[in-house]
Amino acid sequence: MSGAFASSPAKVSDLLNTTSVSTERVVIPTFQRGYMWKKKHVEAFWNDVDKQRNTRKHNKGADPHFFGPIVTLAKPSDGVIHLLDGQQRIATATILLSILRDVARQINKQTGTQSASDFAAKIQLQFMYDEDGGYSLEMGETDLLYFRSTIQIDPPQSTKATNLTHRNIKVARALLWDKVVSVVGNIQPQMDA
Repeated sequence: MSGAFASSPAKVSDLLNTTSVSTERVVIPTFQRGYMWKKKHVEAFWNDVDKQRNTRKHNKGADPHFFGPIVTLAKPSDGVIHLLDGQQRIATATILLSILRDVARQINKQTGTQSASDFAAKIQLQFMYDEDGGYSLEMGETDLLYFRSTIQIDPPQSTKATNLTHRNIKVARALLWDKVVSVVGNIQPQMDA
């Protein structure tokens, strides 16, 4: 059983990338809980992202940030990667990517900057939804439809949060939205693309 468990470093973008050679979707198994991160967890996630963003801005050769272990069970024959541990981090990363997409859409709408629209389309195609109609991350049954409609669909829909995990997703999105906008600044027609 020496080969039963193996670990290797990977990037979140590699796991969620729908355009990579490996086209498995990441699926949350039915036995996993829903999205349970509270505001404090999302704040800590953002602080890690922002710290890494600042580090890489000042040191282009900086090492990638370690978000913590993510445990998967790949079933290539089914086109599925079961996410056994790391759901909260991967879901939060997906929420952040959706916000980057939506902010880029707003920048395009306000400034007419094509590169912002291209960036938003790239995020949507690479990390949310592929051309074959699949989602890069398939949440568990409790959050599946809410997460798709409010995070993964472009543009996101306004859907009522009907349970605790939906409210947690909504709070995470609102908090990360504010954080991203604080970095980008107010989106105005005359802003520098």
